[in-house]
This record gives sequence, structure tokens and C-alpha cells, in this order.
Amino acid sequence: MRPENKVDLGVIQVHTNVIADICSLAIAEIEGVTLFRNDPLEGLASLVGVRLNTAVEVRVEASGQVSVVVKVILRYGLNLPETSRRIQDAVMTAVEKMADINLRDVDVSIQGINKGVASCVS
Repeated sequence: MRPENKVDLGVIQVHTNVIADICSLAIAEIEGVTLFRNDPLEGLASLVGVRLNTAVEVRVEASGQVSVVVKVILRYGLNLPETSRRIQDAVMTAVEKMADINLRDVDVSIQGINKGVASCVS
């Protein structure tokens, strides 16, 4: 937390689901990248109004450091390392900006390739 933001008015707690939602929204803004959704429980949970985000795993260590693992599917034709770095940067920036949490690391797990039509970049 930045020193200028420290005011002794109480405690602010950010649930890991909120961090996962921030990560999901940041990833959704990257063209050609979608979150990996393959957990049948996720579909069942949404039917009863419970949101499960199995594509983003947030880990909080005993020391208080936070790490994130995101499972994604990339569009065919994208450069995998370059796109993974864009995902890492977008997630780190979004979490730091919205929750004032500095992530220790963002691991990107590419679960598949979307074999749709690749767009040509000129």
C-alpha cells in the first residue's frame, strides 16, 4: 500500500473473489483472449445465483503476498509469449489501480487455442 494512502480509519478487506473479478475484467479487455471455462460446477452454481470463477485462482500467502493464476484460451495466430505478457501487465495494473494491492506474480496458463479465423494485422 502506498504511504500517502495510509489513514487510520479502520481496516479495508478485499475478498479474493473481488481480486478474481478484477482480473477477469482486465483480461476481457484484451482482444483475442478469453477465460477458460470448463468446470461443470460453474454452470450449476450460476443457476442458483452463485458465481464461481475457476479460471482465476487467487493465492494469499501467510506473509500477505498475493499471487494470481489465470487460465485462458488464446485466438489462433496470436504470439503466445507476447500475449501472455500483455495479460500479466493488464492484470497487475488493474489490481494495483483498483485494490491498491501489489501482486507478487501473475501466472498465465494457456489452456487452449481458439481455432476461429485469425485476423490479419498490417
